[in-house]
Amino acid sequence: MKLESGKSCMRICVINEYFYPDSTGGTGAVMSDLVRHLTDMYPDVQIDAITSTYLYRNTETPLSETEDWDGIKIYRVPATHPNTLSIAGRLLTNLAFTFRSLFKLLSLGKYDLVLVGTNPPMVAFAAAVCKLLTGTPFAYIVYDLEPDRSVTLRLFGKNHPFVAMYKFGQGFWLNAASRIIALGSCMKDYLLEAYRLPASKIDVIHIGANENDIVPGSRCSKFRSTHAIDGFVVLYTGNFGRYHNFDTILDSAKLIASKGTDIQFVLVGAGAQKERIVARVADEEITNVRIFDFVPMTEYSDLLATADASLVTLEPGMEGLCLPSKFYNILASGRPVIGIISPKSDVSLVINEVKCGFQVDQGDAGKLAEVILSLYANEGLVQKMGQAAREVFVTRFGTNIIAEQYYNTFVSICRNEKSTPKDGALSLRVETETGSRAEKATADSAI
Repeated sequence: MKLESGKSCMRICVINEYFYPDSTGGTGAVMSDLVRHLTDMYPDVQIDAITSTYLYRNTETPLSETEDWDGIKIYRVPATHPNTLSIAGRLLTNLAFTFRSLFKLLSLGKYDLVLVGTNPPMVAFAAAVCKLLTGTPFAYIVYDLEPDRSVTLRLFGKNHPFVAMYKFGQGFWLNAASRIIALGSCMKDYLLEAYRLPASKIDVIHIGANENDIVPGSRCSKFRSTHAIDGFVVLYTGNFGRYHNFDTILDSAKLIASKGTDIQFVLVGAGAQKERIVARVADEEITNVRIFDFVPMTEYSDLLATADASLVTLEPGMEGLCLPSKFYNILASGRPVIGIISPKSDVSLVINEVKCGFQVDQGDAGKLAEVILSLYANEGLVQKMGQAAREVFVTRFGTNIIAEQYYNTFVSICRNEKSTPKDGALSLRVETETGSRAEKATADSAI
């Protein structure tokens, strides 16, 4: 599909709590990479961003209030970093960011489209109010679904007043959205069932990864050399969050340690569970587990190359509520994926379809140990699965493909919405080419 707009352009405003130069993972890095690709690939797309004055993992250094990132105008609203606050404090901080973003959005003039995610969880409220006031349509990317995720993790009971209030709000802006973007088919199924949304309103577009930033590399990585790591490496890298299942990994490491192999578990990252994981490794003397802090983004591809196999994990019940972005980075790195995750998840569907790794049920440490030992004993299988991982990434999940799918969704929204920009609007003409890469990419997204 091609957008022909003459002298006009499609003006889009993105709202997300974190944005460029954030490069430490999470929605800030994902959204920044997507916006960069959209801007670079489509001259008729002009994107502004509203974000906060801080980075996801940096509470010390506030950023400037405005910035021009090679044609992308960034507006940063004052905010308090929520990571240092209580749950009540985070709620108030998130509300403050949402309302400040709304006021900034309304001050910037008319847009053709607003794009919001779920960071902070209620930021879609700003887009929904803007639509009520100005008629501007918005697309809603569901990265993490609240309060459903908090209930599944038992942070709140189903009947908690906060849950009822938030569930009502979530339903409001899901229904107000012009289009909802789910990260996988399992998330789409959950949204259809839990919120009674029409299937035609939900597009499945995966997170993907940057094919230029992450490429298959040698096992003899800088990270291995720097930290004197030998043997077969099973790698986990990313957030040590509450919704990630680590006990299965540590239990499996203990089983493998008794086998006398040189298999090493390398865990790299930070998050709510890290202190507990470090304590358990020390208390139980799990000698084949090593834990490190995040590496700079410039060294991330090298870190992924360190692995012989890489891990993806979620707690039970989370497969329809979020999707681990690290999965696509692992595919890009050309390494087998071991998903400690429900067989219903999109991660499992891809693994089983293209044979690029193994799916293991949460809690089944014995099966995980068996899978790792089978890879350890079969170098040919490691190489074969790694090649399959890279091939499926290149054909389905590179950022260029993902950006094109978003572009097609944006064009569809602008064509179908009755509201038009004040300045005379977009002149949209959609040309469909049989067998085009755009059509193929869209079809491939429905895994």
